[in-house]
Amino acid sequence: MKLTDLRNAVKEIEFDEEKQERLIRRIRAGKKTRRNTGFARIAAAFAVCVLAAGLLSVPVRALVNSLVQERMEEVPKEEITEMAEQVQRQSVDANGFTRAYTEGEKARREKLYAQYMDGLFPTDELIQVDSEEEAAQHEFCFLTTTSVFYLPQERELTDEEILEQIDFEKKLDYALEEQHAEEIAERKAAEREQIQKAVAAGGVTEEQAVEIAEGYLQRIFGLDGSGMELNHYYNNPDPDPAGIAGTYGVNWSDMGSYSYYYFFIDATDGTLRSMSYSHDSEGTDALRPSVSEAPGKIDDIRRQAQEFLEEKLDILESFEEVKSYYLVNATDERVGRTVDVLFVKEDGASYLVTCRWDGEVRDFAVDTKKDYEEHLRTRVRANVERYKNDEGREVQIEIVENE
Repeated sequence: MKLTDLRNAVKEIEFDEEKQERLIRRIRAGKKTRRNTGFARIAAAFAVCVLAAGLLSVPVRALVNSLVQERMEEVPKEEITEMAEQVQRQSVDANGFTRAYTEGEKARREKLYAQYMDGLFPTDELIQVDSEEEAAQHEFCFLTTTSVFYLPQERELTDEEILEQIDFEKKLDYALEEQHAEEIAERKAAEREQIQKAVAAGGVTEEQAVEIAEGYLQRIFGLDGSGMELNHYYNNPDPDPAGIAGTYGVNWSDMGSYSYYYFFIDATDGTLRSMSYSHDSEGTDALRPSVSEAPGKIDDIRRQAQEFLEEKLDILESFEEVKSYYLVNATDERVGRTVDVLFVKEDGASYLVTCRWDGEVRDFAVDTKKDYEEHLRTRVRANVERYKNDEGREVQIEIVENE
């Protein structure tokens, strides 16, 4: 499994189109619906899965400051154990909402999250219930059996309620980490040994990798990391996927706005192996053109992808070919959310730039044309299989290539 496989796997969890369609149908039917809370819970659960499989040394959650850490450590062990088991029992990919946050709630959450990290904690605990009947008796609560936050329908959340949700999510992440503490400790010991070898051979240290990633964060996004959680770790070259083996993973998490910035820095020479940016999935979905409109947008997207390489990464090389790829569900007449632009050098080595339909770059990776196209075909087969398993119907998904 390589980096593109992992990235696509996470995308499938976060941006599952078929599930969203089912949600819309359920909304129209007047039923309670699920909405993604963002990448945080999904990334945490995904990290646990790959960690348990020995694939990826990604800590379950970003590092928190001492005040939050102290608060987490004060939670009774029995409660932490129950929360971890509760997450493992759930069959859903992410926590859900009975409605979307309003713009006012989103703005207040960003501010309250920063205040929470500085020690502003809720007065009370989030109410947890075990049945829809119990949930109906509360304006704001969490239904444990379906992992859904029930939000007030006739008003906005109060600051206290938003803090209670933030606190609850932090405890869930902490519980997952504690459940896998021994595995993480073992991986950390192996990481330290590999780092010593890499540095002795002339490579960069973890601290240097963080500095390099900070430079890319500033250059690409105009950010210095202020107000965000920083996490970094080493990816052991033995069991880890080839795409990120022997790299330092450095990421910043803006948990207030659910925005996440990931960088993988090569331990041998400090080069950027890959970058990924995740934020509002609804905004990405809204940008998708119709099948007939999509071809007319490709030239502009390719231009923006090349500008990204040249202006943000200082990659000024010549290429043997430049190709773009996107998926089309021919059965439902719908295009995928993103476009991949592959810049192929004469030796087959390639730069992969993934863009939204407005040209915003979401991912960058060093790859090969052969590996990329193989991963893309695998992704199509997985999508077709998911339709068959989840909806019981056959669909035709096509790869559209443009020279």
